[in-house]
Amino acid sequence: MKLKQLVTTAILLLFITAVKAQTPDDVLNILIQKGTITQGEADSIRAESAIKKQENKPTSKTYPLSATGPFQIYGYTQARYQSYQLAGQIASFDIRRARLDIRGNLSDQWEYRLQTDFVGNKGATGSAATGGAYLSPLLLDAYAVYKPLSFLRITAGQFLIPFSRENTETPDRDLLTVDRSQVVNALVARSGDGSNKLVDSLGNQNGRDIGIQVLGTFFKTSDRYIVDYYLALLNGAGINTVDNNNNKDFASRLVIRPIKGLRVGGSYYNGVDRFTSSTTKNQKRIRWGAEAAYDYNNLAIAAEYIKGWEGNTTQIIHHGWYAQAAYYIVPQKLQGVFKYDTYNPNTIVTNATNTYYVFGANYYFTKWAKIQLDYSLRTESGVSIPNDVFTTQLQIAF
Repeated sequence: MKLKQLVTTAILLLFITAVKAQTPDDVLNILIQKGTITQGEADSIRAESAIKKQENKPTSKTYPLSATGPFQIYGYTQARYQSYQLAGQIASFDIRRARLDIRGNLSDQWEYRLQTDFVGNKGATGSAATGGAYLSPLLLDAYAVYKPLSFLRITAGQFLIPFSRENTETPDRDLLTVDRSQVVNALVARSGDGSNKLVDSLGNQNGRDIGIQVLGTFFKTSDRYIVDYYLALLNGAGINTVDNNNNKDFASRLVIRPIKGLRVGGSYYNGVDRFTSSTTKNQKRIRWGAEAAYDYNNLAIAAEYIKGWEGNTTQIIHHGWYAQAAYYIVPQKLQGVFKYDTYNPNTIVTNATNTYYVFGANYYFTKWAKIQLDYSLRTESGVSIPNDVFTTQLQIAF
């Protein structure tokens, strides 16, 4: 059938469709069955129709979802139940996180990320935007990445502070225990540390800050990069807020992979902030940490030590560490976890150390759905407090 005949047939089909309220595909299928046209001729008509629709697209009043480059949408929610041994604490269900994460590429050299938590959180009583206030929804990540070279990436915006393995390498959705370690929560802009009454404005910032970061990898072998490096200049005042002093904070992290599966590294942080004890006075905030992790088949082990200083002449020194082991009892399905987690919020205070023994189990229904069960046996170096916690958490992701 010639092009003129195809166009004529197409016009006839449109007329028939309008009269009988049938779709063009319905009519084409009927004509094929009757032997009026061949399958190839029907395909040609469909192609001509698709081209016409594309040409008319700019005049349409509604548009499908589109972007300037490829992008992906992720998300997950976590429903939690907690039961407490401590008298006065009420067992309850809650929605812990509900996040939407958009990532995309503008070109081979430019990418971006935007992540929001619709649950939000309440920060420590500091001077940052989240200090003592409940913010919901909460902007977590908002940054652009420029990649001029294979070993150089430049990130600008709001992102994870490059300090600590657990803060940097382990997203909330991938934690093997329901909760993070005490020392990471206290010293890496997570839940804050109010026990020593010197909480800085970072409070609960989900481990993030605003600034610019340079990172990359060196020395590629057949199965891995040997060296990862991270260097960042940050406000130091936390997320979703401007700086509260003229100083900028410096954060860095270095990771080395000497053999397959093994990662060892260290982090350093040096900055200035205003603490709740004196919200108008600039005081030093210094951190350093060491880390190691090893994965082999169904076994994953990790350990980390972090120490921090706050203040100028009179300093608060706090430190802690954790060691964690996880093993797949049933590969990719059932995983057992044990974590030793200890933290001292103030080294000059007697019997201030808290130690948690966390016994956990994770069951993965699919790669997108899992349930976690943790029992945290909590001990104190001073007066013992009956404050154990049982937690179960269901996570659904897409």
